[in-house]
Amino acid sequence: MVSRVWKRLLILPFLIWFLFFILGPLVVLLVMSFSHRTDLGETELAFEWTAYKTLMDPLYAKVLLTTVLFALGNTVITLISSYALSFYMYRCRKSVRLWIITLILVPFWTSFLVRILAFMDVLRLHLFGIDWLYKAQGILGALVYNYLPFAVLPIFSAMEKVDYSVIEAAKDLGASKRRVFTQVLWPLTRNGVGVAALFVFVPSLGEFLIPELVGGSNYFLLGSFLQNQFLSARNWPLGSAAIMLLVLATLLLLPLFSLSKSLTARVGQS
Repeated sequence: MVSRVWKRLLILPFLIWFLFFILGPLVVLLVMSFSHRTDLGETELAFEWTAYKTLMDPLYAKVLLTTVLFALGNTVITLISSYALSFYMYRCRKSVRLWIITLILVPFWTSFLVRILAFMDVLRLHLFGIDWLYKAQGILGALVYNYLPFAVLPIFSAMEKVDYSVIEAAKDLGASKRRVFTQVLWPLTRNGVGVAALFVFVPSLGEFLIPELVGGSNYFLLGSFLQNQFLSARNWPLGSAAIMLLVLATLLLLPLFSLSKSLTARVGQS
């Protein structure tokens, strides 16, 4: 009986934090999304779908679609790059792994804004003869650069737990490189890839600073849209509705993630 009471007391600070700083703001945004904006720019409490209907306008739908495409592109490129880098670290000595992880994390010792401005200076060099700045490829490059550690760490953490003797045994039994990957390495590391995908895709949907600085005025994504609605246009119901759609999309990712795991498991067994 005493142990149960102590367990409940230990979880109490988390529950307080969750209720007041996570669930509470979401409830406020949910109520705000059904509210009404007056002609004077004030928000009146009501229950109407005006904000959600407004988001169905092709202009706003284009912003949401462009944001999702950038987030998907960033997620795919980051996962492929992170998986390759994680496998290289997996095959290195432990001392070399430490240096690589340190080099990955060193940029995070500085301000996020400073990293973006420095990366913009690199883009101005026209690498590979390509004009990167204020282009879609520049935004993707900056996104991948900043989100790479969020994918490398969970993927490498899952890969590090795989005993390499298992891979060697599969090779000794005559398995090709493709079968070693699909039936041995991938099933043992796909959970880490799923976590990395969530860590990259979800924050990418609300990214504001990178599209604003690297993309300039050529690309208007969801982060800029939210900043404009809450601070400039003072249309809080519309901004709140966009956030609630973002939260709903995030929640839908969880069952899709479980479904993708089962599908990849079946593909690996075939």
